[in-house]
Amino acid sequence: MNTILKSIIWILLFGLISCEKNDNIKFHLDSIASSKYYSDEIIPADYQTIYGKWKLFKVSGGFGGDGYEPDYDYLEIKSIGIYGLVKNDSLFEYGKIVLDTFDYNTKKYLQIKLIPDYGLNPRMYPPEKYIDLRGDNLNLISSCCDWYNYHYKKIK
Repeated sequence: MNTILKSIIWILLFGLISCEKNDNIKFHLDSIASSKYYSDEIIPADYQTIYGKWKLFKVSGGFGGDGYEPDYDYLEIKSIGIYGLVKNDSLFEYGKIVLDTFDYNTKKYLQIKLIPDYGLNPRMYPPEKYIDLRGDNLNLISSCCDWYNYHYKKIK
C-alpha cells in the first residue's frame, strides 16, 4: 500500500512539473543597456505601461486612408526611452524616444519623436507621433492625416 501511494505521489508530482507554463517572451532590446540614451526616466508615470512588447496588427491612414499591410511584427519599448522594431525575429531598427511638443494645441496625448540609432523604417516617417495608450492597446498616431498610424496589442 505504501509503495502504491508513493508511486501515485511521484506521478502527480511529475505531472505538475511537466504542465508548468512557459511564458518567456524574447525581448530583442535586452542586449541594450537601459542607460544607453538617458540616465533618468523620461516617460511620465501615467504612460509607463508603454514598456513591453507590442504586436503590430494594423496600419491605417496614408494618402488614400487605407493604410497598408503591416511590414514588421513587433514594437518593443524598454526603459529608459528605448524603442525597437522586430521583423522575422530580428531587430531591424532601434533608437531613442524623445519627448517632444510638435503640436501645442493637443494636450490629450503624449507627444514623442522616434530617433533611430540603428536601421531605418522609412514608412515610420515622420518620427513625430502621438501616443494613444488604452489598456493593452497602443496607437502611434502621426501628426498629419496623410501619414500612417500604427496600432498594437500588448503581448508582454
